[in-house]
Parts: sequence; C-alpha cells; structure tokens
Amino acid sequence: MKRFTGLLIWFLALTLLAATPAMAGAPFTNIEGVGGAALNPFAYIANPVTKGDTCLMGNKAVSRPQIGIWNVGLTESKIDWWSAGINDSFFNRVELGYSHEFVDVQGLQNIAKDNLSMKVNLIKESDFGIDLMPAVSAGLIWKHTDFDAIKLRNSSDADYYLVATKMFNGCKLPIILNAGLLSTKGYVRGVLGFGNHRDNIFFGNIDTVLLGKFITGVEYEQNAHVGKVFEGDNSTYSTNSLWEAHVAYMYDNHLTLVASYANTGDKNSTSQTGFGGAYVLSMQYAF
Repeated sequence: MKRFTGLLIWFLALTLLAATPAMAGAPFTNIEGVGGAALNPFAYIANPVTKGDTCLMGNKAVSRPQIGIWNVGLTESKIDWWSAGINDSFFNRVELGYSHEFVDVQGLQNIAKDNLSMKVNLIKESDFGIDLMPAVSAGLIWKHTDFDAIKLRNSSDADYYLVATKMFNGCKLPIILNAGLLSTKGYVRGVLGFGNHRDNIFFGNIDTVLLGKFITGVEYEQNAHVGKVFEGDNSTYSTNSLWEAHVAYMYDNHLTLVASYANTGDKNSTSQTGFGGAYVLSMQYAF
C-alpha cells in the first residue's frame, strides 16, 4: 500500500501545473492508464489540446496530463483493487500512459502490477469528409505483475488493440459508441500472469451525456482463453467476461467523479475465473 500512497501524493502534487481550463469527462484515464472507460480503451486521445489551450509549458504539441485514481471493491471475493494512472498526448495523435495497480487479495498476497501504454490515432472522427466516419486508433499495453504465490510461466507481456469510437450528436442525447478487438495473453487482465495462448476478444461501450454534466453508460469485455499460466501445471485458464455500468459527474472543467457497478462472473465457476460483483469508484483530473 505504501507504493500506491506515494504515487497518489505525486499525482496530486502535479495539480500545481494546472493553469488553464481543460475538458473534463471521457475518455477517462482507465485502470490500466489508457484513455477510455473503466476497462476499455477509446479511439479518442485523452485530454487533447483544444483551441485556445496554452498546453503544457506553452508547447502546443504536448497536452496537459490527465490522471485517474480507481478503487474496485470485489466484496464477494474479499479483494481490494486500487489503481493510479497518468497519461498525456502529443500532436493530438499519440497518447502515452502509465498506471500502477495494487491488488490486496485477502488470505493470498498483495499483488502489484504496472502498465505502460501507447495509443496512435490513425483516423480522426469525420475524416475524409465522411460524417459517419469514426475515430480509429491502435495501441498496446505492456504489463508486468509481481504475483508469485504460484510460479508463473510469464510475468510480463503486452496486449494489442484496434478500436473505433463515434459520437452521434444528432440525437436529443449525444451517444458515444465504442467497439474494438483486443489481443491478450493476460490471465485476469495480467494480474495473475500470462498464458501461452494469445486470444483475440471483443470489447464495446455505449455512453450518453445527460444535462451536460452526467455521463452514463455500460461497457463489456469478452472472456479470454489464455492457455497454460503456471509452471508445472498443464491446466488451461480463462478469464470470465466482464461488464460494468457507470455514471460520471463532471464537476467542472477539470474534475470528474465516477461510480459504477461491475460484474466479473461467478466466483464459484470451475470453467472460467470470476470474482463476483464489485463497486467501482474513481476520481479523474484533467490539468
């Protein structure tokens, strides 16, 4: 917990850099430090430079950073999961991110996981004069876990993804649709190691903005079959599909507060690993 506390203090100290308004709201700095919702990446770049911004240190090529702090309470499985992340964008095309996860599993061990990410925006929304053209981005997330209660075959690996995001403003309520494919070997998103099989899974989101202050939505991630994970164990492992429903309140141009319910699957399942339901809380700050 000491590492998380130190990171939290460092992130909050960065508020001294804030001097001009930013755009609060999605995409959030998610649990793995990527611009998106709680779980899934968006094609949009987090906290992009907008017209009139002075940007970081007056450099218009570099946006101001954005941070996200998350707490996931998997009460059925007695797991307390924290994450603190930061990301920044360059030329409104490239996003770099980092997050540190701290997972307290009662009766097992405290697990630390680190994530380094890069996202490249390949197509901007409505490019080529096509109104229905979504934003399209590709990215990777390098992950490392220190889980050692059971000897792992691999403690580090990378996820790769391709994602498309589109906002529809013609409706009475703006709607954001997001869908993508993720290539992963991560068992429980890499917290419990990485298998010898790479699975390609679907993820998606739908969100809407209410009263100009609230974002509500749901997101889904398909189950992942990652093969053999532990040394000396020929069993194959799968992570259950995940879904969560959230509401976010954009307090001002900097601060967004998020609350949600997540379901990770039946914790008693013998075929796929799940941990039951969870509450999710987050504080997002765009500098």
